[in-house]
Amino acid sequence: MTIDRSLLGIGAAILAAILTVFMPVSKRRANQTIIAFVLAVLIFAASFLLLDPPLALPVAVGATVVVVVGRFLLGAFRSALYHNVTRYTRRDFWQRRVGQAILGGRRRRS
Repeated sequence: MTIDRSLLGIGAAILAAILTVFMPVSKRRANQTIIAFVLAVLIFAASFLLLDPPLALPVAVGATVVVVVGRFLLGAFRSALYHNVTRYTRRDFWQRRVGQAILGGRRRRS
């Protein structure tokens, strides 16, 4: 029993889309290089299984660049948003800040 090439390509494309959307972009939660490599392999597999070879290579390279750069920019945006805006709206930030002030845990400026 053989599986159709287009069915494999569609499966790889769906899996790549799911991983692109749902894998975390935080540097602390997952190794982003491994995720980018897996996404690139899935995108290339889907491209070569669904399209003709002369068209598949530019589409695969373009899609991979867009996905990897997009995830990098999204991670940078989320990090900048946390460090500059939402950090001050979190309760644990202020609890830690007050606790450090009371217990003297912060570094002192000279």
